Amino acid sequence: QCKKEFVELLKLPIITSENGLISNLKYTNEHNELHRNPEIGPAYIEYYENGNIHFESYLINGKIHRLNGPANIGHSENGNIYYKEYWVNNERHRLDGPAFIEYYENGNINYKEYYVNGERHRLNDPAFIEYYENGNIYYKQYWVNDKMHRLEGPAIIKYYKNGNIC
Repeated sequence: QCKKEFVELLKLPIITSENGLISNLKYTNEHNELHRNPEIGPAYIEYYENGNIHFESYLINGKIHRLNGPANIGHSENGNIYYKEYWVNNERHRLDGPAFIEYYENGNINYKEYYVNGERHRLNDPAFIEYYENGNIYYKQYWVNDKMHRLEGPAIIKYYKNGNIC
C-alpha cells in the first residue's frame, strides 16, 4: 500500500495547452479514468487564460469523491471561490453542512443546498436557502428525501430584502 501511494505521488499529470498556455491538468489511473488520491490534490484542474484556477475536481477511479472537503471547486477569474460542491461516491453528500454553496462576487453566499446520498434532504430546517447579495435570506425550501415537504408550516418561504416574509 505504501509503495502504491508513493508511486501516485510521483505520477505526472497529462497537460493540455492552448496558445502556449496550460488549459488543464489531468491525473489518470491505469484505466485512463480521472484519478488521484484526494489527500494529494485534485485529479482535474482547469485554468483561465490569466493562469488562475477556473475549476478543480477530486475524483477516485472516475468518480467524484472527497471526504475531507469539497470535491468540486469553481473559481471566478479573479481567483475568488465561486462555488463548492461536496461529493462522496459520485453523489452530492454532506452531513455536517450544505453540499453545494454558491457565492456572489463580494464573497457572500448566493445560495446553499443540503444533500444526503444524492438527494436534497434536511430534517427540521430548509434544504435550499437563497440569499440577497446583502446577506439577507431571499428564499427557503424544505426538502425530505428529495421531495419538497414540511410538516409544520409551508415548504416554501420567500422574503423581502428587509427580512419580512412576502
